[in-house]
Amino acid sequence: MKNMETKKQIRDRLKAKRENLTCEQVQRRSEEICRKISQQSRFLQVEAVCFYYPLGKEVNLLPLAKEALALGKKVAFPRVEGKEMEFYEITSLKDFQEGSFHIMEPVGGKLLSEQNTLALVPGLGFDFRGNRIGYGGGFYDRYFARHPQFLKIGVAYAVQIVEELQTEVHDISMDGVVTEKTIEEKTNGKKFS
Repeated sequence: MKNMETKKQIRDRLKAKRENLTCEQVQRRSEEICRKISQQSRFLQVEAVCFYYPLGKEVNLLPLAKEALALGKKVAFPRVEGKEMEFYEITSLKDFQEGSFHIMEPVGGKLLSEQNTLALVPGLGFDFRGNRIGYGGGFYDRYFARHPQFLKIGVAYAVQIVEELQTEVHDISMDGVVTEKTIEEKTNGKKFS
């Protein structure tokens, strides 16, 4: 019988893999991921893009957020309020302050209400079926349960991709996953390319 890792063990293992990347590797791989996303027709077509503010060695999409603003797109970042998370529109990458869990969050801003939205989602790990393992708070799962119309693309380094993640009923899977090496899409009708 196969020895099954607990979610905590998987989180710890994938976080260690990410933390072992050098700052130069993080920068180079983040730039490549930004380039891949910026060339997708769906990125160019959507009216709004949800980003996240990178914590530690997470993939840095801030240059892509700046590009999206320059293209005239609505750009939104998450802010945690109690047990829920909402995305707020920003007009500048300067409008942030440290919030919940030491993550930079937008100050003020209008609640995102756009339907034609691409959400770029962080995680500790993904599999290529779109399953995601986050930090364990469930904020993204609860948010996407309320906003199923968003195109959800997981963003990670190739070292964070595993063969299979065990899922629970409340887990919301991604429509695709982007790494510095590949773009994988589920065949559920929502296309990123």
